[in-house]
Amino acid sequence: MKNFILFFLFTTAAMLMLAGCKDKFNAIEGKVYYYEDTVYQFTAGFDNDTMYYIMKDQGPPRFHKSPFTAKKVNDSVFTIQVTSKPKFWEKDTWEITVRNDNEFLSTESGKKYDRYKIGMQELKDAFK
Repeated sequence: MKNFILFFLFTTAAMLMLAGCKDKFNAIEGKVYYYEDTVYQFTAGFDNDTMYYIMKDQGPPRFHKSPFTAKKVNDSVFTIQVTSKPKFWEKDTWEITVRNDNEFLSTESGKKYDRYKIGMQELKDAFK
């Protein structure tokens, strides 16, 4: 009985440690997020190793799809490094703060991206 209790405590502790290793970026992968102000609309999605990004203003929408890597800065802040930078971005990185699976912030601008009503497949279809 004593061995069973020790085994149970060890297994529980190991599972808690492994669960803590999962970072917050995993919470937003495979989902679509949206930000809108008076002029601009931004849609972003991260699927496996590809970022899908749409910027819309008064003109036609601008679509960008690029392989990316997410580098962890701390528990909730990540630097997105794209292989090819969108023409409408100043640099090839984007730092985001993941709050939960329903929202993240663009760290530099403070814009809050909320979970969007469309799914990842619908976003991918927009790029066809």
